[in-house]
Amino acid sequence: MTNANLTGIGSGFIERVIFTSSGSFVKASYPTATRARVCVQAGGGGGGGAGASTPNNQHTKGGGGGGGGYAESFLDLSTFAASETVTVGGGGAGGVGGNAGTNGSNSSLGSLVVAGGGTGGPTAPLTGAAAASVGGGAGGVGTTGDLLISGQGGGMAFGGGALGSGGNGGSSQLGGGAAGRGTAAAGALAGSAGGTYGGGGSGATSGAQGSGSSAANGGAGAPGIVFLDLYA
Repeated sequence: MTNANLTGIGSGFIERVIFTSSGSFVKASYPTATRARVCVQAGGGGGGGAGASTPNNQHTKGGGGGGGGYAESFLDLSTFAASETVTVGGGGAGGVGGNAGTNGSNSSLGSLVVAGGGTGGPTAPLTGAAAASVGGGAGGVGTTGDLLISGQGGGMAFGGGALGSGGNGGSSQLGGGAAGRGTAAAGALAGSAGGTYGGGGSGATSGAQGSGSSAANGGAGAPGIVFLDLYA
């Protein structure tokens, strides 16, 4: 962000316009506004799921979803079209059973300010190894704007024998990643949802000892948000 972009940012604040779902920013609706600080947060990735653990002393787990990317610009409204499309990216779904989480979606204000969604967490195959792990999904990337911030990558899932722990979700600029959950005894634990806005969901885990354990789903990534601070 250059000094020229910042000229006048401290004066003449009018209002904040918030989009939690997709829509349009219509310039004529704000006739006294001449500049805008535009903040765009993409959706977080879903955590990886865990399939059923049927053999004795084995487990499976999912990595955490990546946090959504963030982008910000301070713009003159003369650069806007009469109506700019606002896209608010949804959070990725948590992986169902032994499937990876899905990616979070991109958020944008037209083509002026754009941020990419976090990647869904992977799932690990069933194993009885004494130590086994799988990584998390990559954080999303801010792609267009003056200030571009990547989301945190999802955390590693790990385990051994019948016990496992799902990976943490990655944090975004505007939302915390979900904490991973681990088993102290054989059994299944679902992942948790990421924090608003744009946090990644955590991974699930399932382990069997003596009898089978059911599948568990990963946590959902949190949706994104777009907001504009308008200035005279």
